[in-house]
Amino acid sequence: MEPSLYPQARQANILVRSPLKLNHIEARIIALALGCIHSKSLELPQIRIPMKRIIPKAKSGPVYEQIDAACKTLMGKVVSIARTSSRGKMNIKNYGIISFMEIDEGTGYVTGNFAPEIKPFLLELASEYTTVEIETILTLKSAHAHRLYWVLTSWDDVGSWEVEIEKLREQMIGTEDTSYAIFYDFKRYVLEPAIKELQDIGWMIGWEPLKAGRKVSRIRFTIPRHVIAGNGQEPASIDITPQSRQKQKPSDQLPLGISAEMPTLHQRVIARLQKLQVSDSQIRTVLEHLGDDEAHFTKLLKSTHQLLVSHETKSKVFDNIGGTTVNHLKTEFAGLFAKL
Repeated sequence: MEPSLYPQARQANILVRSPLKLNHIEARIIALALGCIHSKSLELPQIRIPMKRIIPKAKSGPVYEQIDAACKTLMGKVVSIARTSSRGKMNIKNYGIISFMEIDEGTGYVTGNFAPEIKPFLLELASEYTTVEIETILTLKSAHAHRLYWVLTSWDDVGSWEVEIEKLREQMIGTEDTSYAIFYDFKRYVLEPAIKELQDIGWMIGWEPLKAGRKVSRIRFTIPRHVIAGNGQEPASIDITPQSRQKQKPSDQLPLGISAEMPTLHQRVIARLQKLQVSDSQIRTVLEHLGDDEAHFTKLLKSTHQLLVSHETKSKVFDNIGGTTVNHLKTEFAGLFAKL
């Protein structure tokens, strides 16, 4: 049986929060590789990822070369996990993440193995771990946004988090990269663009710089709690499964592409349109029109954000917010004009 990609990825918090430098392709490979692991797995599975999931909507040739370069780099990545003993002595252990990777242009798959030493940080995680929705994180366009998404998600259960600038910089771009040592540069080229990406997908992270004297030394993040599918907090769902398709029975996790449990991006779009009082039948029409295009989902969330803010804060009065939203969507997505 061909290995599956599951909707969610998990890592121990101590691994998530360790310094790691990745480029965008490497970050996508890591997310998809983690998606090969079922939450109840006792052994590390083979990594098996379709190349088209790593670089979607691209032609062969350069794609193969880019993925090959990323895989070679990932095999050399080392995560350093530091702990302090009860006697105050520092202990640092260095772990490889991936021990083997193969890129087969003929089958269109990337396969590989996790390094066995990393197993305790990926399997049988009872506490102190972070879960992300793969379909959500794959919409992010930069490695900095990927890293910040993982790190902030690991703190979303506490609602706010203060961190030293240097520690955050290392978590996002690694210890070997000495770029952006000045806070202004780090803020402009790394932090603010990454936060904007998170906000564009509907996760409204807040942050403020904290000064020690005249110098910014720390950052305080305000972190809204994520809604993870299956935890009982997800928004009301709308069944858009075609009647001719038999529904799957719910399970702890389902392979991507099975429609019994909606991917998180679908859930976010549904929740957004419900808040804007769009009818169920109109939401179904919108989802059918958008198909599986990640860019369209992100565009919808971004373009309706200000409408939602105006509606919920009552900064603007709408006679019919549902109708206003539908008209807005017709403008944003030309193909919807004749359908809604």
